[in-house]
Amino acid sequence: MSLQNGICIAALCCLLGCGGGSAPDPGSNGNGNGNGNGNGNPPPAGTQVSNSRLRNVTDWVYWIQDPDLTALAAGDSQLVVIDYSQDGTQDTAFSPAQISALQAGGRLVVCYLSIGEAEDYRFYWGLQDGSPGADWDSNPPAWLGPTNPDWAGNYKVRYWDPQWQQLIIANPGGHPVLDDDPSYLDRIIDAGFDGVFLDIVDGFEYWGPAEDGGTGQRAEAAADMADFLAALAAHARSRDADFIICQQNGEALISAELARPLDSARRQAVLSAVDWLSVEDVLYQGELDANNPLDPDNYRIGLIDAYRSAGEFVSIIDYFDATEPGYSAAAEADFMSRSLAQGWLPYAGVRALDRLGSGG
Repeated sequence: MSLQNGICIAALCCLLGCGGGSAPDPGSNGNGNGNGNGNGNPPPAGTQVSNSRLRNVTDWVYWIQDPDLTALAAGDSQLVVIDYSQDGTQDTAFSPAQISALQAGGRLVVCYLSIGEAEDYRFYWGLQDGSPGADWDSNPPAWLGPTNPDWAGNYKVRYWDPQWQQLIIANPGGHPVLDDDPSYLDRIIDAGFDGVFLDIVDGFEYWGPAEDGGTGQRAEAAADMADFLAALAAHARSRDADFIICQQNGEALISAELARPLDSARRQAVLSAVDWLSVEDVLYQGELDANNPLDPDNYRIGLIDAYRSAGEFVSIIDYFDATEPGYSAAAEADFMSRSLAQGWLPYAGVRALDRLGSGG
């Protein structure tokens, strides 16, 4: 997602510790049977978040568009998601001292990282052997795919390409883009972040089989993404054993209904790699930017619950905007209630992505 288009979302939510609770009435919450995990019910009462650092998080802030670190530090959120940089470029990258100050009081600070698309304002763009000036228009890297028509400056990537994975995870040296400079993930770890918030994990859906709605260019796209996540997590935890891995969306990666579903070992590898699943547009979702009607996506709900039942911390954002037509405070409150009943930490945000959301 382009930082210039931005995401600026804050959340102050109710307790999510052990998750679950008694199952809501399927007739009232829209979560019937056959939802991908085989039962369509929330996690069993007592299903605990496996990651001890996330287990007791009760509120969070998600602000990657020009975040105000002073304001964030003055707040009481236990978990903050920001970019590694004030404006997405290397010139304004946050220093270890800035990240450390934000972590005061035990606050977790997690860094946004797109692994399924390249962004043309990032430090790596247009480099050759670590120096600027490469003509990627006429001679792009082999991993660079077509532009994302919905986000100017964002490009699909062939994320299974070893050179893209080295750029993201760990650079062994002599990289055709970075030369001997550190990878994206290593820069984030060096800055002192507590984890990464991985975007465009659902990129496998674009490249994958036509039967799954993809372009059919990569039959093993899901397996490739699973292996990518596992490799990224392994490197991060080799440097920091407590490093947090968040997967944003892409929960269909573990679906048994894919044309090429993951084998049991890869499915478990994904669940072991990921500590936290964050999802958007699941309950109140539709064609509008905000204030959509209640329309639970039961297929996604089942898959999200499969992550939650495996001990993953789960957060959910649906979009409500009190300044736009159709806003309903009752609908927003209902969204919060339904989410908590599923064992998910909810936030009602704005899709404009240029200001803090309402609710929470």
